[in-house]
Amino acid sequence: MAVIEFNHVTKTYQLGVRGSLRETLMNALSGLVRRESDHKKLLNALEDVSFEVREGEVLGLIGANGAGKTTTLKILSRVTYPTTGSVSVDGRISALIELGAGFHPDLSGAENIYLNASILGLKRAEIDAKLGEIVAFSGLERFLDTPVKRYSSGMYARLAFSVAAHVDPDVLLVDEVLSVGDAIFQEKCLNRMKEIRDKGKAMVFVSHNMIAVQNICSRVIWLDRGKVRAVGEPEEVISKYLHNQYFGQQNIWDLEEGEELFRYDEGSVVVEAIRILDEAGESFQTIHGGGSVKVEVHYNAKRQLNSPNVQIYLTDKQHNRLMGSDLARSNYKGQRTISKGEGVVSCTFDAVPIRPNVYYFNVDILEENRLIYRQKDIGPVIVRPDQSASRWEDYNLFDVNCHWELNGRTE
Repeated sequence: MAVIEFNHVTKTYQLGVRGSLRETLMNALSGLVRRESDHKKLLNALEDVSFEVREGEVLGLIGANGAGKTTTLKILSRVTYPTTGSVSVDGRISALIELGAGFHPDLSGAENIYLNASILGLKRAEIDAKLGEIVAFSGLERFLDTPVKRYSSGMYARLAFSVAAHVDPDVLLVDEVLSVGDAIFQEKCLNRMKEIRDKGKAMVFVSHNMIAVQNICSRVIWLDRGKVRAVGEPEEVISKYLHNQYFGQQNIWDLEEGEELFRYDEGSVVVEAIRILDEAGESFQTIHGGGSVKVEVHYNAKRQLNSPNVQIYLTDKQHNRLMGSDLARSNYKGQRTISKGEGVVSCTFDAVPIRPNVYYFNVDILEENRLIYRQKDIGPVIVRPDQSASRWEDYNLFDVNCHWELNGRTE
């Protein structure tokens, strides 16, 4: 069931026009007709944007500043309305779009909880029942009697999110406001959002944190200058967006009509086996941190691949990318082509400098910077503790090679 329906929405603003009530009335009474030059001042913050969000789905909106992400949330929360198109939202909305929206600076933190929660639709009895949970989540017990005008931006974010996340919304809208919070509170917020998602509630999440978007969202839309550039699985859409950010627009906009930047074309190459080997050349289940690991990709190319690149990288259980290498940027000096037929490409990591835990290798094969094959979560690779380490704290996330000096000596 669709909780949100966003149908062919366009939102147009006129740049340089304040739009006060006095100006509106004066223009209406004088019967002024907009001159041709005024048309140049119009800006489509959104242009013919359509999407649905279903129960239990988390839709991520990504894009550069000014792409139309916050405008989309403001339309959904009825802060503003579309110029053309229609929007329907089924159920109670809790929106966290702007810090301190609905807060009165002269009221205390506790008073603003009641004020803000009332604006979001809670009754007094409901707020009384949830007050302790809201305060505990915010961690602002000591400052409840302090006027919020004395709060830092991070404290504003804590209080605002704590209220918005505890009104039991059917739809939660979250903009990039968590960036001002500390790392621990950001993690609490993301966990709370996952709890809301797991309860079957819908969510629209705007963030520049691509790891957070990938971890929490089930689908992602990339907005660019008010238009939808891509929609689909988080990893694929994020890859397109980041490729555009790093390598420029010409790589996308100059493609032939109908040609995709990232495409899966397993008919070009079939990966028959991926082997993970230890220092002895044997398959393994566990290794010591710092041990050598070799990844072999056994393939069967159905045609010659021009300017191929193979990327092998390691991720944790949350799919965060930790380390890796790719053929194009390595010290490999040979001719970089893959001939038709069977072959093997391999990468040996002389030392995998990670702490004990469970990890996975991932393999991407690209041709002329376009993805044609992807294999995720190969493993698991289990790194076990070294016998010389007595405590968990003895391990950093990475154990890198360093050069020390003591009293001017390196020996």
